[in-house]
Amino acid sequence: MMSYCINPNCFYLENQNNPLYCTACGSKLLIEGKYQAVKKLRVLDWGTIYEVKTEETTEILKVLHINSPELVSQFQQQAKILAQLNHPGVPQVKPGGYFTFIPRNSNQKLHCLAIEKVAGENLQIWLKKNNLPINQELAVEWLNQLIEILDLLHEKQFFYQNIQPSNIILRPNGQLTLTNFSLELQSVQSDFVALGYMFIYLLTGQPTSKLLNSDTKTLNWRDKVSQISPKLVDFIDNLISHKHPENNHTLMHKWSQVKDDLSPSLIPQKYRPLKSKLLLGSVILFLGLGVTQIISHLPKQFNTNLLPPEQSNKILSDNIENFLSENKGKFLVGGIIFILAIGGSHFVGYFRINPKYLKLSLPNGVSLEETFNTDSEKVYSVVISQDGQILACGNGNGTIQVWNLETREELGIIEGHTNDVVAIALSQDGDILASGSYDGTIKIWHLATETELTLQSHFMRVTSIAISPDGEKLVSGSSDDSIKIWHIPKGEMLHTFRGHSDSIYAVDISPNGKILVTGSQNNIKIWNLETGTEIYTLVGHNGRILSVNVSPDGEKIASGSSDKSIKIWQLETGKLLRTLSSHTNDVNSVVISPDNQTLVSASSDHTIKIWHLETGKLLRTIKGHSRWVNSVAFSPDGEVLASGSFDRTVKLWKLG
Repeated sequence: MMSYCINPNCFYLENQNNPLYCTACGSKLLIEGKYQAVKKLRVLDWGTIYEVKTEETTEILKVLHINSPELVSQFQQQAKILAQLNHPGVPQVKPGGYFTFIPRNSNQKLHCLAIEKVAGENLQIWLKKNNLPINQELAVEWLNQLIEILDLLHEKQFFYQNIQPSNIILRPNGQLTLTNFSLELQSVQSDFVALGYMFIYLLTGQPTSKLLNSDTKTLNWRDKVSQISPKLVDFIDNLISHKHPENNHTLMHKWSQVKDDLSPSLIPQKYRPLKSKLLLGSVILFLGLGVTQIISHLPKQFNTNLLPPEQSNKILSDNIENFLSENKGKFLVGGIIFILAIGGSHFVGYFRINPKYLKLSLPNGVSLEETFNTDSEKVYSVVISQDGQILACGNGNGTIQVWNLETREELGIIEGHTNDVVAIALSQDGDILASGSYDGTIKIWHLATETELTLQSHFMRVTSIAISPDGEKLVSGSSDDSIKIWHIPKGEMLHTFRGHSDSIYAVDISPNGKILVTGSQNNIKIWNLETGTEIYTLVGHNGRILSVNVSPDGEKIASGSSDKSIKIWQLETGKLLRTLSSHTNDVNSVVISPDNQTLVSASSDHTIKIWHLETGKLLRTIKGHSRWVNSVAFSPDGEVLASGSFDRTVKLWKLG
């Protein structure tokens, strides 16, 4: 295998037969004791990019040759942000991925960054294989992913500057990932302008140079995408117009509206005529030949209520498949055609005239009680009132939806925020609903009087909120690295706590109202809520702490992190009691049951897990959501669990 020397002043970089040192300059070839450069990928003005191997992985190594303070600062910022984000839309940087290297007999310090080599192929290659242009459904999916990734980067005041198909990797699971990060300083607009131009190319199949009207200096592309919704075309035109705001709030809100309008129906348009014919024939056969046979032989796992289309999960299709295989010959042909035509994953659910749902009994004493459809693609936060009567959720389109849990009726939709509502909280008396948003504001909603108060002091996103047990104080955490304490009755800010060096992702208040717990990057801080004194810092996670929860008895803290783990801490001493590991993606929410016996976690791996708090034993895994599960909340009696997901739903689970 060839080994490359990364010394920019070496006169012969290639080394055969894996020597430990460069045969030309004597520099180490096993960099940091583990990285071996096996391929030179690109030479740029500022440095060189290599493919490197370790004993376990293949990664990409970026080596900065120019030691100007400005470039070094940008390089370090890039390393820090990529390490913090831990998002599939950007390459991962492992701990220790940024380091410096000094070649032999040199005073030049090389700044190095080892990043994930993303599996998949870039869009330029993919498009050559699959032909341009792409359809609207794929365009909406890709645009949504890329806007979300850019927004995360911009939140950190970092700009990508390199939007083009060759720099975007399509992972095998369909996730887009940005690569080849630039070191140039530009602006928010330049990223979104480039994004707009790229999607014009993707939707028309023609380079923008061929679409340019030399007289008007405008792009004549709209007549070439007559099959695309005008709302999507208008949004892309707005991206390239340079007229969108310096900040992302308005743009994200606009995209949320467009995206919700363009959300694909359950059956793509081109398949609807075929589906209708199949249904008509199948229903006739089914009703005439086999309805009683099928209903009488359905497995015990199925109740007689009907399943909504959105409850299309693997459990149902597996049960149907198993049942059919075990009962060959017992069904009439019409009944089988009926099931196949409708599709197991949407069994009977296309009959819109029937509003009931099929209640799917799950193993281990958990059953799905209800599925509430929201008016947004993303549900960030759910909460249940202390009297068990009210359920509320914060949505990605800036709204809050409220339901009566007893009647299961929607009470209303609260509007007021201009960006995603990512955190909501209810006072214990149920009179106050608070919401925190990516628009940088907190709103206090007095439910009885239907009045609203807006709190503004954070200069970046509000990420988390909590209300004290007495209903007097509200705590907010923000991407501006600060924690603010507010007096709810007067709407006044009381204190600002500073101590974290990164965004605040989670806050919670102890049941006695005296202790505040906050989660940031890699650490958790415990504060005296009255004085603002930092009591101690908990270190153990390797990633963002996305959720913290103090147990109802005030003795333990649970924390969930982007490192995929859950940790249980003793509140009084800060001692780590145990680490729970089973999730395969970010742990977005943790909550301890009212009786202090169990812990529930929600993850981006689409699952909810229930744990025994004292032993850390995994009791059961709930699968029912089709996308990230962002939030879970217990009813006061601990018998019902609410979950909110990016699959547009809030679900209620009955715990046995």
